[in-house]
Amino acid sequence: AVVSTQSTGNEFTEVWQDSLPDGMTADLKHLRGVALVNRNSQPNIISYLNALDLPVDPGRRFAYLFSRQEKWSHDDIIPYLEDLIGPGLTVTSLLLKHCRSTTDPKTKQKVYNSKIRS
Repeated sequence: AVVSTQSTGNEFTEVWQDSLPDGMTADLKHLRGVALVNRNSQPNIISYLNALDLPVDPGRRFAYLFSRQEKWSHDDIIPYLEDLIGPGLTVTSLLLKHCRSTTDPKTKQKVYNSKIRS
């Protein structure tokens, strides 16, 4: 079962930082594969999304990921694909099979969206 909870980036980061021992810093990169940061909202929205809770079938996994977020940056989607990699299966091959890539006009970065039209 996939669990979904969310909070604003500012609220979450403040609570997280307050719970850490002195000298440690809350950094969103530490949430890689455990939380999804929606940078298109102001303030950012952080949602729980653990890679271990996702379907093991690549097609079902991509369908779920694209139901959560229409477009994904390379850095954001990779943590949710890494456990699927194995003999004859690479991140690149998964992306080519299940995604279309475009360039985001605002950021000029490559983004991935579903090949399946909804």
